[in-house]
Amino acid sequence: MEGAAHIRQGELGYQIDTGTGSREFQYLTDSFNQMSGQLRRQFDRLYQEELARRDAQIKALQAHINPHFLNNTLEIINWQARMSGDVKASKMIEALSTVLDAALDRKGSPQVRLAEEMTYVNAYLYIVKERYGRRLTVDVELPPELMDCLVPRLILQPVIENAVEHGIGPSGQGQVSLRGFLEGERLILEIENNGGLSPQDEEHIARLLSPDYDMQNEPSGNIGIANVNQRLRMLCGPDCGLTITRGKGGAVTARLTVAVRA
Repeated sequence: MEGAAHIRQGELGYQIDTGTGSREFQYLTDSFNQMSGQLRRQFDRLYQEELARRDAQIKALQAHINPHFLNNTLEIINWQARMSGDVKASKMIEALSTVLDAALDRKGSPQVRLAEEMTYVNAYLYIVKERYGRRLTVDVELPPELMDCLVPRLILQPVIENAVEHGIGPSGQGQVSLRGFLEGERLILEIENNGGLSPQDEEHIARLLSPDYDMQNEPSGNIGIANVNQRLRMLCGPDCGLTITRGKGGAVTARLTVAVRA
């Protein structure tokens, strides 16, 4: 009864030590202590989850405030570029605004049609092509019948960005290919680059794409493909996800497997 009173007063985890030789009372004491300890552990877990949720909400609010400001600023800069007749700068600003809108996700849609996803990809590719010029060649082969398939938002851009960064080799030239096809009830999207993979790269990729990989302690610049893989597995199931392999001739292929929801 005294132990129960301690629990009522908020002393979760309170333990009783009766010291009695009675088996019945020892059984009750052990059961009480186990339940009290379990209550404490559950409370601690819920408390930590609440702290993490609030921290995530704060970060989400901060992430929304800054991009909104940037988007409005880009519109002003774009207007100034058009007034000055700088068409090239205006188009780059519009492409950047498209990518920024995708990151903001004003509609709150975790999945979009592949056609919409490609508007974000094309905006990103426009920017990087302006950066690399003739040094980068990009080929896209996506049949029109795939465009109504639903895919997680911003699932392609991080993988293509990774391919572009590794596709520009020591020669200063790079080639990236994007293709897609249906394989049963799965949509397969493949991004190939000719940059090659070192054994160290393969080891690093294997760690990032491990099912139990924890992104919390990873530098932000390294979590793009890990984020893609985990989102695919959560939204589409454990048989979906991202793999990155080295093929014959050194070409590197990133393969995204998405459950088809047309």
